[in-house]
Amino acid sequence: MIEERQIRAPVSRLHALELPAEEPIDVRRYVNALRRSRVLIAAIVIGLTTLVLLLSLALPKTYTAQATILFEESPSVTTTIDAQRQLATIQKLLMTRDVLALSARRLQTSVASLQPKVQATVDPNANIVSISASASSPKAAAATANAVAAAFLARQRAVELSTLQTSKTRLQNAILRLAGTPGAKAEIALLRERLSELSVTAATAGNELQLADAARPPTKPTSPRPVRNAAFAFVAALFIAVLVALGRERIAPRVGERRDLERLSGVPIVTEIPDAGRSAAGAAAERDAFDTLAAVVAAQLPPQRQKVLLVTSAFADKGKGRVTAGLSRALAQSGETALVVDADLRRPSLEQLFGMERAPGLAEILAAARHGDAETAAGMIVEPPASASSRRTGILAVLGAGEAASPALVSPDALTVLFGELRESAFTFVVIHAPPLLEPEGCRAWAQHADALLVVSRLEKSSPNELVELRNQLEQVDTTVLGHVVLGSGGAA
Repeated sequence: MIEERQIRAPVSRLHALELPAEEPIDVRRYVNALRRSRVLIAAIVIGLTTLVLLLSLALPKTYTAQATILFEESPSVTTTIDAQRQLATIQKLLMTRDVLALSARRLQTSVASLQPKVQATVDPNANIVSISASASSPKAAAATANAVAAAFLARQRAVELSTLQTSKTRLQNAILRLAGTPGAKAEIALLRERLSELSVTAATAGNELQLADAARPPTKPTSPRPVRNAAFAFVAALFIAVLVALGRERIAPRVGERRDLERLSGVPIVTEIPDAGRSAAGAAAERDAFDTLAAVVAAQLPPQRQKVLLVTSAFADKGKGRVTAGLSRALAQSGETALVVDADLRRPSLEQLFGMERAPGLAEILAAARHGDAETAAGMIVEPPASASSRRTGILAVLGAGEAASPALVSPDALTVLFGELRESAFTFVVIHAPPLLEPEGCRAWAQHADALLVVSRLEKSSPNELVELRNQLEQVDTTVLGHVVLGSGGAA
């Protein structure tokens, strides 16, 4: 018995390839990149446009004049050439050395200097030949174009007359040969008729080419054209600037939005400080922002007799000092007896922001504490006035970096002595202008003695990698991180 097996149709194991979904273009990212690079874009556009404009104004002016020769097609007794070919021939003949040499003699110049200044073009639809000449002055341009046109017309007439004279000589010689030949009267009559026609043609030789319009001195230079060149330069510079801005975004990306700042750093944004500018409205907006920041900070810190707040940033930034000064003023105006300490011993700036002269300060206190002289260190911390507690508005004291500021003065023992003396003082709020968090010395030693920490940030200066590193450092800080204080206009949430 033969077993019949059912043959199954082969099933293909090949599967259609699914193309990966195209990533959407992040338009907002590129818009933010252009916005952050607006100063760079403006500098490139203004710089290149101004440079081209100045170069155009500095270049010598060139004037172009044009003479027009009209070619009137008519039957010729010697040749029959179509008009287009004749025009092409005229264009070539205009630029021959013979014509240029004759023109150069009239203009009292050389062929080598004249040749690049002259150009001939034809319009076959109108049987017109145009002679353009360039020069440094309008009169010279017109004189050059007219001289070349006159030289060409004179040469063409001379060539045509020479051709006709040669033909007449041949006819006259033929008549002389036939004079004594019997039966040649009819042929001699035809030759004499032909000779008469040549004489008539000689009287009108060169009439096919006429000067239709003599060149006149131009009223405006043809080059340079500063306005046109500046317009082209503006468009080109804008294109280049946009490419530079987008290229910089690809090579060194920056955080464009506040939500990205929060996501990458792992801490929220407390508030945003706008750029004050020079207007009264900007200054008022800045004061309101610092008042809001002071209220938020006071609400988030635990209720206790003295609060210590650290203000730092990822890297060196002048905005850190600005935030420290503005926040301490707002705290004092809210009723706090505040002390602001300039602990950024590498780049002290608070004394300058408050309009103070350099004097002994934190550096000298730390130096005394390192040597175990706690009494001297305590004596250098100025207590607030006793009447400060009875005021509705607080008081603000400033402890500058000192005359011998150096990060090497910072040590755990010295900081223990410093904060021990500060706790015994009458200040209710101590704001520390700390060194940047990502610098080698950092502010971790200061953070151990603080109740909370604020990070001053700028969106246009923050890269994703730096924010990830900042997040790692903040996770190792032994204090409460309140969040970011963003400087500038920021980005869209």
